[in-house]
Amino acid sequence: MIVPGNMKAITRVLTTVALAAAATLSAPAAQATDARPPLPDTTDAAFNQECLEAHNSYRARHGAPPLTLDAAATAHAVRRAQTASTQDGLTAPPAPGSRGYGENTFWSATYDNEPATCHEAVRLWYEARWTGGYDWDRPGYSPDTGSFTQVVWKDTDALGCARASGRPEGAESYQTYIVCSYAPAGNITGRFRENVGAPTN
Repeated sequence: MIVPGNMKAITRVLTTVALAAAATLSAPAAQATDARPPLPDTTDAAFNQECLEAHNSYRARHGAPPLTLDAAATAHAVRRAQTASTQDGLTAPPAPGSRGYGENTFWSATYDNEPATCHEAVRLWYEARWTGGYDWDRPGYSPDTGSFTQVVWKDTDALGCARASGRPEGAESYQTYIVCSYAPAGNITGRFRENVGAPTN
């Protein structure tokens, strides 16, 4: 969205659903021939710690145990963020290749030369609880709330996130792509009631 009167950021959030039957069967697609080069990987330990703290703060509100950082999930997220950054915006999720991980993706474009923070990405994923209208009386998956339900999914215990950011050649904006990979994957059909707890505060 474009912030009225500010023009500071254009942001879109997407979530990729990890289905129990299909998540481990998908394979990465080849990069499109007209795709641009990936943006630089700007992932570091501080970034992943920020992602972990943001997730665990929201999870605590729903009675979900804290996540721990996982090196394999982080490496997977790095590959996914690099793939996502070869496209302008998130007009479509990165090519298939979740390989059993749950996934949330984020993109932003600003006129500052600073990457978006993980706090910003996780906040937007979590706020899908309200913007998408999660129905506590009829728990289940919706494309509008899937990012929220993955963030607070109780059976997920490992997290790895990555960020690719920079100013693509010829672009006016500085762009940030953030991908978080979750294991085991959430958003499993028939398991929402026990995995997505009502908020305690």
